[in-house]
Amino acid sequence: MTTAFNKILVINTGGTITMAAIDSGELQASNGESLLDLITELTTDLNSVIDVKPLSSSDGTIIETSDSSDIGPKQWDAMASMIIRHNNDYDGFVILHGTDTMAYTASALSYALCQNVKPVVVTGAQVPLSKPGSDGLQNLRLALYVADQAGKSLPALTEVMICFAGQLLRGNRARKSSTRSAIGFTTPNAQILGELFPVPQINQNQLRPQPNAYPPLNSASLGYSDKVLSLNLNPGMTSELLLKIINGSDIEGLVLRVFGSGTAPNEFNLAEVVEQAQQQTNNRFKCAIIVTDVYTGSLDLHRYAAGKNLRSNYIINGGDMTPEAATTKLMWVLGSESRKEQLFSLLKASVCSEMSLN
Repeated sequence: MTTAFNKILVINTGGTITMAAIDSGELQASNGESLLDLITELTTDLNSVIDVKPLSSSDGTIIETSDSSDIGPKQWDAMASMIIRHNNDYDGFVILHGTDTMAYTASALSYALCQNVKPVVVTGAQVPLSKPGSDGLQNLRLALYVADQAGKSLPALTEVMICFAGQLLRGNRARKSSTRSAIGFTTPNAQILGELFPVPQINQNQLRPQPNAYPPLNSASLGYSDKVLSLNLNPGMTSELLLKIINGSDIEGLVLRVFGSGTAPNEFNLAEVVEQAQQQTNNRFKCAIIVTDVYTGSLDLHRYAAGKNLRSNYIINGGDMTPEAATTKLMWVLGSESRKEQLFSLLKASVCSEMSLN
């Protein structure tokens, strides 16, 4: 009896994992020409056919590899589009990505690929593959293992995940937690999906339930707005300043990190700012999402009287969402007219387990 081979697509976007030193000694993204040979060496025991492709847009145009600081809506669309186009051709997907914005990308993809039932594993490295002792070797090997073994020796893994430092994390719950440590990511408000080293152990009770009915896995799920502002509330910030920023730009949505469990200075009235901004921009500005500025925890807007100015029908309580998940969710919802029509229902719902609902 012949065992069928899995097919895995590796999408190379760049990042530290493929970087090499240039003459100045600085690290710069490369095309990772030797990636396929390395992957072949790392996967001799896996029953897979692995293709490595550069990131490309829906019309086939190659998007050059880059530092993750340059990755945003254009690249997210291209990644999601590649996975949608090739969904029937492959059993799993691995995305090579820089660490600085990896949590943003994993979150953004989770919304567009909510209906996807195949593993999408994002991974990278703190140290380039070209340097001795790189953590990228283990990260890449384990990411390929997850993509190959999901639904086989591992449970079915039907979501966008980050594989890093021997751990498997829900992509839209992850945050970069260190610039130096090999353990570069954590999920502060959720348990990890599993440990992959030394023995794979998946926490099945943490896995995402079957996808909801929305959005469909096709091009209609694509599109991210670049008209979202994300910032921290700081002592001394005034309502007038924020209103001027919104009115003087083409911003359609705001993500604001507020203090603690949901407080703001008495002089800062976000509810008033949002309502005035809607009126003064002829409803160009739609809404705000608030999340906590504390690394671990959630919002409770009725815990303190100092939360009164954060309560409005046009302010979404982000609960325990990460700032990355909240920002990319708002960018995604505002990214198409059909999603804008469902603005508040989508923002208040947990589309793909990005937030806890009480």
